[in-house]
Amino acid sequence: MRVFAALAVALAVGISVMAHDRQIGAEWAVSPEQIADAKAYGKPGVEIAPGRMVVDPLPSEDAGRLPLKWLLVGLAAVGAVLAGTGRRRETRPKAGRR
Repeated sequence: MRVFAALAVALAVGISVMAHDRQIGAEWAVSPEQIADAKAYGKPGVEIAPGRMVVDPLPSEDAGRLPLKWLLVGLAAVGAVLAGTGRRRETRPKAGRR
């Protein structure tokens, strides 16, 4: 039962971290929305450095590592749930000591 609870928590945590990353646009250095805004103002694209324009969406350098981040956060949640719901062992007093 506790394994299923741990998997459910891992799934929920992983999906929520993924949703947060997508909401803040962590996968894009220059997002499609930024390109569209620049074109709406009459510019050909987004200027990323003096004289350098980006006219297509540019993925972030860390975009490839985001799924690994989601997986590791989910695994940490599994560990926390399994550690928190583990069975407690009774401590027995050692013979000869009082």
